[in-house]
Amino acid sequence: MARLVLLSEWAEHEFGNPIPGPSTLNKYAKNGMISPPACKVGKSWRVELTARFVGFSSQPEMKKQDHPLLRRILEDGQTTET
Repeated sequence: MARLVLLSEWAEHEFGNPIPGPSTLNKYAKNGMISPPACKVGKSWRVELTARFVGFSSQPEMKKQDHPLLRRILEDGQTTET
């Protein structure tokens, strides 16, 4: 059996039927929402059959000019100091 499989084949194992559409699966692969990450081989995204859907795993981007209350909320979720 191949080590890497097409996204559609992986999605059947991960999500069952009905599987997400091709554009949604491509978005998951492109944005790193699958672990271990998918790789593009030719024109197709491929992934390990044992890979899992993890969704977004990045932190929000904070800028120096952001309001201090917004920065505090994004850092630890609290609106007041404890």
